This record gives sequence, C-alpha cells and structure tokens, in this order.
Amino acid sequence: MRIRIILILCVCCLIPATAKADEIASLASQVRELTQLVKDLKLTVDQQQREITGLKQINELKSQAPAAPAVPIYQQPRPNKPFLEVGAVADVALKLDSPKVDQGGADRVSVRELELVLGSNVDPYSRLDATVAFNEQNTAELEEAYLTRFGLPLDLTVRIGRFKPRIGKDLALHRDSLDTVDEPLVIQRYFGEEGVNKSGVDVTKLIDIPSLMVHQLTVGVLEGGTGEGGTAFGSTKRRPTLYTHLKNYLDITDMTNLEIGVSDAIGSRDEDVTFEVNILGLDVTLIHYLNPNQSIKLQSEVFYQNRTESFTISEIPEGSGRFFKNDLDGTLWGGYELFDFRFNSQWALGFRFDDVELVDNPVTNPNKGDIGYSGYLTFYQSEFARWRVQFSHFDLATGKDDNQVLIQGTFAIGDHKHKLQ
Repeated sequence: MRIRIILILCVCCLIPATAKADEIASLASQVRELTQLVKDLKLTVDQQQREITGLKQINELKSQAPAAPAVPIYQQPRPNKPFLEVGAVADVALKLDSPKVDQGGADRVSVRELELVLGSNVDPYSRLDATVAFNEQNTAELEEAYLTRFGLPLDLTVRIGRFKPRIGKDLALHRDSLDTVDEPLVIQRYFGEEGVNKSGVDVTKLIDIPSLMVHQLTVGVLEGGTGEGGTAFGSTKRRPTLYTHLKNYLDITDMTNLEIGVSDAIGSRDEDVTFEVNILGLDVTLIHYLNPNQSIKLQSEVFYQNRTESFTISEIPEGSGRFFKNDLDGTLWGGYELFDFRFNSQWALGFRFDDVELVDNPVTNPNKGDIGYSGYLTFYQSEFARWRVQFSHFDLATGKDDNQVLIQGTFAIGDHKHKLQ
C-alpha cells in the first residue's frame, strides 16, 4: 500500500505546473461566462414581467370603460378591389334544323354572341357591372350596365341601370349559365329568345324571420316591353313593368338543398294606361350531392298569365265556342321540368320537358301549345371551356313538328363570372 502511494506522488510531481495553471484559467473563464448569461436572463425575465403587468392594467381599464356604440351595417365599408375585372365569353353553336325553310343560324356554325364582361367596385359601398354582347351580324348590344349599392339602411341592396330582372329562375341567368343549349320554351315565348334585359331599379333585402329557410325579397320597376320574340308584354314602353320575387332557400341536409321562388310581374301590352297582364311564377330547384363530383338536380318552373285582351267580332272564327264580345278574359300557362345528372367532375347528362300555351293564339287555336322534348350531354373541359350536344323534338301549335340538333361550345377568358345572379 505504501508503495502505491509513493508512486502516485511521483507521477503528480512529474506533471508540469504550467498545464495545471491553464486548466484552472479555462475553468475560471467558463464560470465568468455562465455568470454573465444568468444575469442577462434575469434582466430579460424582469422586463417581460413588467410588460405583462402593464398589459393587465390596460385590460382592466378597458373592461371598466363603457362599450363603444356598434357601427350600423350600412356605415361599414366593404372591401374594394383597386383593379378592373375584365372577361369575355364566346358562345359558338352548330344548329341542324328539320324545316326546309332555313332560318337564321340554322344548318350552320354560328357565333351566337361574344360577351364582354366588365366590373369593379366603384368605392367601398357600390359596384358597377356591364355586359356588352357582339354577334356575327356585326351588331353590338348593351345587355347590362348597372350600379349596385350595398349596405343601405335596413340592410337594403339597390340595383339601378340595365339588368336581367329576378323573375323566376332561368330568366335571371345568362346563356352560359344555363344547363341546356337554349332557353326553355316558356322563356322564349313569353319573355324573348334570350330572355329580357331592361332598364330599371330594384331593391333586395334578406328577411330576418324565425324560419328554417333563408328568405330574400326583391321588388323592382322596369321599362315596359319584352325581349326579341317575347309576347307577354307589348313593345311599347309607355307603361312600366312591376315585379316582385321571393326566394326561399333551405339546406335539408349537408348534401341536399332546396330553393323555392315565387314571382309576380304586372305590365301592359298596348299603349293605354291600364295593366292588362299579370304573370305569376313558381320555381323549385332541388340539388342532391352524391359526393363532391356527383350531383342530381331537379328543377321545375311554371308561369301563369291572367290577361285581358281585346278582339273584334271578325277575329273570332265560327265554331270556336267563344262568346262574341270585344273583351276576352284569358288565362295561359307555360312551364318546364329539368333533370340534370352530373355523374363525374367533367360529364353531365339531362332532359328537359317544355309545355307552353301561346299568347298570340288565344282565338285561332286556343287548345294547343308548343311542346318540347330535349336531351343533352355536357362535357366540362375545364372551368373556361365547355362542350354540349343537344337533341330537341318540338310538337308545335301549328300542327308541324320540328327536330333540332345543337352542338355548343362555350369558352371564357378573364373574370367571366356574371355578378349578383
């Protein structure tokens, strides 16, 4: 044991003294650095604790102060986009028609229209939208140009200018938003080949009442008359057209929704000061989503007309079964039913049935109307390109039949979505 202790002492004596001094100095330096780090951390913690205490005092003062009055919704600014939204939608169609007498756009490819869509927020409270349509006859038409004013008192929204009225379902839509190549027969016969665009003003409000459905009421005044080929109202603009539309929406489930609309339009067909035409409309749309890429749509729309017409005795044919009188109180109706099946993200097929009594034929052939059967297949190439093929068979009130094959291509660039429809 003594020998081991002596050996250890000898080894320790052999270690240089300078090496021990370097190790001691290094350890001392590390201790000083750690001491300074601890001091810095303590200062940081103290400063953060003071800030937390100050914030608590501020929050206590705020909680004791009276609440600021709420800003009415009509005074709250809306987000404003500082740039002009520009888009274009081209509608190209091939039409093969059975009648021997060719009509415009039949048995050939035609550019039915090219729509230039413009829009932007004017300021945080209003927006301007416009649609200019060009066709291959080198004519241009101002379809829409209206200002929308948001957030008025009572949460009202007002449109003023030229626009598509919210009457029914399809009448308020542009052609590129339809499920079929053409408008339903009731729209074409009563309101015009492409519906109706009129200057006027309307007011829309969400109705806040205890209900499972969401209700939206629109009341408007339009200049008189209808679109090209329409017969519900006359061509005169002497008397305005008054209309209301109540839209009711319900989410039945997360995958199924229901929309019910009720419309009323009152106008005149001649130049006197009375309103001879009253049109009531009912539209129902049910959509069920099987999954994000598959859906089924059932849509039906009916218009009922109560009219007071004037005819002379010579205009009433013998054997018509009608009384010989100058005034004729008539009721007419027309409607359609649509089935659309989106069976994947790019393909859909559907069928539309049309039945409409004619306004211009209440005496000569009062018991017949135009009936149509249309089947179609749609290919959604992308958000900006769509193809559709449609076959239609019509049993006309004239006693003749008509078969049509329509192939449509719709192409869009830019910001092509129509607003507020």
